[in-house]
Order: sequence, then C-alpha cells, then structure tokens
Amino acid sequence: MTRRAAPAGLVVAAAFADGSGSASAGFYAFLLLVAVAAVIALNAYGEVVEVPADRREDPTTRRLQALLWAVLLGFAVLGAAVRAPALGENAVPHAGTTVLIACLLVLCTEGIVELVAMSRRARPIRRVRVVPAPVQNGNESEEAASFARSMSG
Repeated sequence: MTRRAAPAGLVVAAAFADGSGSASAGFYAFLLLVAVAAVIALNAYGEVVEVPADRREDPTTRRLQALLWAVLLGFAVLGAAVRAPALGENAVPHAGTTVLIACLLVLCTEGIVELVAMSRRARPIRRVRVVPAPVQNGNESEEAASFARSMSG
C-alpha cells in the first residue's frame, strides 16, 4: 500500500506543476519518479524471484504487479526524456501530457490488481459455537435447559 503512495504523489505533483505552468517542477517530479519507480520495480521483481508464493496467493498477481511497475518505470523515463528539451521554454510538450495520463492509468491498474489480490487473500469467517456452561449441583434452570436444547438441535 505504501509503495504506491510515493509514485502516485509524484505523478499528481507533476500534473499540478503542468497545470500551474511550471514545466521545470513537472520535469523534476518525473526525474524523481524514475528513481522511485526503479526501486519499486526491482523490489517487486525480487519478490517474484526470491520469495515463495503463499499458497493462498496467485503467483500471476505478483508477476502482473512487477510488470506494471516496470511499465511505470518506462513511462517515467519517457516522461523525463520528453520534458528535458523543453525546460528552457517553460512549456509542457504534448507527449509529456500523454505520458502523464499513461502513468496515472498504470497506477490505477496496479491499485485494482492489488485490491483483487487482497480480496482473494481474505480469510474465511469462522463460525463460533457457543457451549453452555456445565450444570452445577444437578439443578438446572429452565432457561439453561432450553438454551442447551436450541444449541444441540
């Protein structure tokens, strides 16, 4: 959950920077996104390769998440590369906006994949059986007897 917060924040920061007319801030947000996405993509790939899959977890989900983080890294590199030549003009190229939207779509897709994975990992609810207290001194009240009959039948 927390590993999606930093890239999402950087993409949103780049979008706000583009909207306010600060192309250099958007470029530096994408440049920082390259580093953050690289760490997260390598971590996700390492989890696929090194950590054995939980028996309740589908290994395809982990592979898909690693692939999505690698795609986000590619878009981050592309976004920074497209914005770099336009730094002096203080204008956002059209391709930079397209890459920004693509990054948002990848992050949304990764979030949906994580939600599906979390719903599949949810443990089933266990039913608790209430056992009546043992009878003391052989005197059982009518209420306890009816409770015991309702539980056994």
